[in-house]
Amino acid sequence: MREVVFWLRLQELVEISGLHKKAPFHFMDTSGGYQPACCAFISQQELEDWLAGTRNENTVYDAAELGIRLPDVYASEFFFHEQASNYISTLAYMRMTNDLVALEIENYELLFAAFVILHEYGHWLHFRRCHKSSLDYVIWLNKQLAPVEQQRRVLDMIPDTEPLKEDLVAEHIDVYNAMPQEFSANKYALKHLPAFYAKILRYQRRA
Repeated sequence: MREVVFWLRLQELVEISGLHKKAPFHFMDTSGGYQPACCAFISQQELEDWLAGTRNENTVYDAAELGIRLPDVYASEFFFHEQASNYISTLAYMRMTNDLVALEIENYELLFAAFVILHEYGHWLHFRRCHKSSLDYVIWLNKQLAPVEQQRRVLDMIPDTEPLKEDLVAEHIDVYNAMPQEFSANKYALKHLPAFYAKILRYQRRA
């Protein structure tokens, strides 16, 4: 029997959620290095062909790569790596989940992992509901992201000791979360997180 719930792998959490029946999930081997959670809307080959200017509209690209990509790790490892690789997004998620559910501190990593799973599924839903092709969606997405990513690069260059940095990061998070795709993903995650977390706790009690 597991004594603490954060000793669950992300793959187990997805199975508990039932979302693997609604969207393609891919669990990435981390032996060659950590890869952060993301949602793939376009195949690598189609993206490379488009960037090289060699994309043919008649080519049927393999859709097997599309879907939600998660590292094959435990929830506790996931939180550590995500915080190290993308501190600002992790901070944003922490702010959103505060006071959302009654939470024991030792289960915080578990709640974070649950939120990210729902968030990435929210991205997948947004992509599917937009009725755009992979390429059209990625082009639209990049137009939305470009100015915000530039702002993030500037923030990364500001020392943490700078007194104004905390306020600038908070402003950046608000701008990032206001983008349509992020607003949609967060809305879905926040709506379903309490029920998903309760489901995980019931699963743990039965284990």
